[in-house]
Amino acid sequence: MTTTILCAGALARPRPATPGDDPGSGTPALAANGALARTIRRARIAGRSRQTALVPEELPHEAWLRECFAVDGAVAACALPARNDVAGPELLVRPVHLHLALDHLVLAPPESLGLDPEEAGQLADRANAVLADEGLRLSVLDPGLWRLGTSDAHRATDDLAALAQLLARSARMAVGRNVDAYLPSGTAARRWRQLANLVQMSWFEHPLNLAREASGRLVVNGLWLEGRAGRPGAHPFARVLAADEVVAGLARRAGIESRPLAADAAADSGALLLAPDFWRRPVADGDTDGWMQAWQSFDRWFDALLATAPRVAAGGVRLVLTGERSTIELLGLPADRWKPWRRLALAALLREDT
Repeated sequence: MTTTILCAGALARPRPATPGDDPGSGTPALAANGALARTIRRARIAGRSRQTALVPEELPHEAWLRECFAVDGAVAACALPARNDVAGPELLVRPVHLHLALDHLVLAPPESLGLDPEEAGQLADRANAVLADEGLRLSVLDPGLWRLGTSDAHRATDDLAALAQLLARSARMAVGRNVDAYLPSGTAARRWRQLANLVQMSWFEHPLNLAREASGRLVVNGLWLEGRAGRPGAHPFARVLAADEVVAGLARRAGIESRPLAADAAADSGALLLAPDFWRRPVADGDTDGWMQAWQSFDRWFDALLATAPRVAAGGVRLVLTGERSTIELLGLPADRWKPWRRLALAALLREDT
């Protein structure tokens, strides 16, 4: 059985900081005779796609997951734990920091806030004080993972349903960019802006934010709508091992057993999805060196995987590499070792996303 490895951001090489530098220069140095280099060299391209919209609706790996799991909502919102006792839409929001540039706002990586549970609770309480008049309420599930629901089902059900119809792009997509093009769009977009502004004003000069600013930490000054979490309509894998909370949440919503990536895969049987998370942080930070190091970490991880889980090599490997706009699926089968004429190069794959 082929094992699928989702490598989100593996092709998204950060652009050079110096104008005029070649954006395609530099290829990660993989171990020449390592398992990963051999797999890529002998693999065939099983599929490829490229987003052409000026502002895509989702990241390439989100699009791949949505199609694979037949998700009818926002993939990013599937990090939200499913609740069987809630009949209405489930909306995921995240507390964020918005940095004022010359003439626009730029989103900082949500994880850079470093919120602890007590801080998240204080901010949610202040926000709920102003949202109560709207019949809405924020519930903190994790410091960076909040649910937007109703505090009065009779008053705000329609409001929540309208917000659930918005096209909401994931925060990961907007990190480091002018947020204007990535804000929710649709009939209820104005209503969302009103609610977000209410929360933003409630946090302005909040004692917690004043203390964070005084200590050099980022203030929490915005709320990001990830969208409506839908239930997957397909169960493409028997088991999922993921370091990414979105992939793990998606698996649980599909009724698929999900474990942390550190779990031993050697005894797994059936179709298996592995989702490491090596590239997300360096891509968000625009860190080219960090991105190169992420490839080297993946190289070592892949070699260890094949050494400890021989069934992975025996059944073949499907690598799903995604970048800013591109997705390339590589299929490596055991018989490929006898096809020396194949000379697929990582450098050529990276150029496809430039």
